[in-house]
Amino acid sequence: MGLMSILRGFSALLIILGLAFMGPFIAAVLGGEETAGAYLFGAIVSLTTGGGAFAASIGRRPPSDFRGVFLIILLWWAVIPAFAAIPFAMTTLNFSDAYFEAVASLTTTGGWLSPTAALESRAGILWRAELQWLGGLASLAIAAAIFIRPAFIGIDTLLPPFSRGEKGSLLRPLRNAATAFLSVYAFITFAAFCVLALTGAPAFDAAIMAMSVVASGGFIPHEAGIAGYGPNVTFGLFPFILLSAVNFVLIARVFRGTKEKVRDMETVAFLFIVLGVSVLFWVLAGAGHVELVAPQLFNAASMLSTNGYIIGEAPPLAVLLVATIIGGAAVSTAGGFKILRWLVIMRRANEELRRLVIPSGVFGQSRVANEFGVWIHFLVFTLVLAALLAIIAFDGHNFDLAVATAVATVSNAGPLIYLAQGGAEGYAVFSEPLRWVLAAAMILGRLEAAVALALISRAFWRS
Repeated sequence: MGLMSILRGFSALLIILGLAFMGPFIAAVLGGEETAGAYLFGAIVSLTTGGGAFAASIGRRPPSDFRGVFLIILLWWAVIPAFAAIPFAMTTLNFSDAYFEAVASLTTTGGWLSPTAALESRAGILWRAELQWLGGLASLAIAAAIFIRPAFIGIDTLLPPFSRGEKGSLLRPLRNAATAFLSVYAFITFAAFCVLALTGAPAFDAAIMAMSVVASGGFIPHEAGIAGYGPNVTFGLFPFILLSAVNFVLIARVFRGTKEKVRDMETVAFLFIVLGVSVLFWVLAGAGHVELVAPQLFNAASMLSTNGYIIGEAPPLAVLLVATIIGGAAVSTAGGFKILRWLVIMRRANEELRRLVIPSGVFGQSRVANEFGVWIHFLVFTLVLAALLAIIAFDGHNFDLAVATAVATVSNAGPLIYLAQGGAEGYAVFSEPLRWVLAAAMILGRLEAAVALALISRAFWRS
């Protein structure tokens, strides 16, 4: 398994987190906030622990197999939030609530215990946005380096602009992916900041929204939400909402000036789905009025990218849930089931229908070589949604809130619950034991189903 390699990887994660604490620490000092010490303490704890783990890993490090890389991924989504929660726990929240907020941030879910309380501190706002930004980059790297391969997804996809290495340590492709994507990801974030600032958003708000939108976090640093800004800011957000849900491998290739012809069926499918869903939203919003087209196009892109912004008249909750479940591209910061998996399922459905219509027909080689991982994910995704819905409903909440919360957490689209009856006040409406379940659902939403099943398999760890 390469325990020393895992320890080295864990140390790197903690050091990155420790350095990230400096942003909100400086913001707290400049703003005269009493929380500055909490962020400094979080940085010291993270850097000290990370440095100790690094020192312990010095020496020969055997390569890590899939078990090792799965463990690193789990440490990132489940353990790193415990360190990220330190400033929250030292100020206004107990550790349970602080951990929930950290998980909601790092998984880019963006669902807060209280939307109002999340905006009380500029340092806290910046910390949530930073965690979302880091979580978005991690989502891209993990998907491109490990999971989006024919063995997992069933069909060939765009080759990423870095070496994934079929031999040796599987931690190396994660590092290669993060390094390859970082410059492009940072450039898009900076571009979003510039556009939002030029369209009228205050500099601080523009920075927060830029970090959040590219990570599909849906975090708006205004009590009135996106309505608190002018229409120009909404217009400025739209292209980056789209970018957060398209195939980031395609974006990276375009930025690198790749001259070879690239055909990305997933991005084309996403754009067509955005148009189709926006028409559906427009019809349900009354249709007939041209001025309603643009808001519903924005809402469609927002739901499919799992940002969760809504402007104008909100479509019925049921169609919003379906759009959120569809999700964005497989190598994107968006949550949901992911469009590439739907394409695999549709291809298989088409092949089976042809066989039913013409049982003796010869159709050549199957276009879907190995979709087993897709069906596992579909099964786990569906069962988790159903189980969450039942648990939340049995806890005494109405059906709308239960189903919206289940979809919001598993699809990492936290703001979705604010549109449900009883969800406007945030996730504090749920009991503490249930919030632990919801935090686990957010983490599961960022894990592949194959990983989730492997983690509870004794045979996997003993093999």
